[in-house]
Amino acid sequence: MSRTCFALVLIAAPLTAADPPKELQGGWRLTGVETEAGPADLPDSRPCLVIQGDKVLHGSQEIAKLTADPAADPKVIDFQFAGPERTYEGIYAVEKDTLKLCLNGQSAGVKERPTGFALDGHPAWRRLTFERIKPADATPGPAFVGLVLRFDEEKKEVVVQMTLDDSPAKAAGLQKDDVLLAVGGSMPETLKGAVDLVRAAKPGGELVLKVRRAGKEVEAKLKPTMVPFAGLVGLE
Repeated sequence: MSRTCFALVLIAAPLTAADPPKELQGGWRLTGVETEAGPADLPDSRPCLVIQGDKVLHGSQEIAKLTADPAADPKVIDFQFAGPERTYEGIYAVEKDTLKLCLNGQSAGVKERPTGFALDGHPAWRRLTFERIKPADATPGPAFVGLVLRFDEEKKEVVVQMTLDDSPAKAAGLQKDDVLLAVGGSMPETLKGAVDLVRAAKPGGELVLKVRRAGKEVEAKLKPTMVPFAGLVGLE
């Protein structure tokens, strides 16, 4: 006698719009990102989010809408990003001044909403930890210019390895193999020094770089932006 077994797979549907819980409102500074492989490196300047109603702000820019159901067990939450549209499903917990999120970093296809905060066996899941801050103390985190640098050991020079597509560095006309001469008026002597100078730039400001290209000095003016939050925590 043969038996037929049926497996029931529950796929969570996106939440419908509702008033976000009061416990989520306000400013939150990112303090940790973990994946199945372990903790991820974070910049010294920790980015912050501000939740106002159903709006999620990074700096002064709205980056997503959120919906949440605090009556569920565990509490569930969705983040809907625009441009391109994508939704990340997850769960959350608030304990005093700490917010924990576990999000599925997969935004397309068949998705599984996390049912707990354990990451083993789920390479696409991300566990994020935030501390509560005053919204006025929220900072956007490090600047993004989209510039990859390397150090030429033979010539003792910092050189442009590549520029990322759709980045301020690409828009400013920087090119592979440009030799970096100055960053904001300072002359970096090491790769770390150059990276630190670039990271010190303020999102929304201007950063002037001088490079040597084909024996000539070229000045490039960049307009740093904020590091995309979803990409920073591994959701893209």
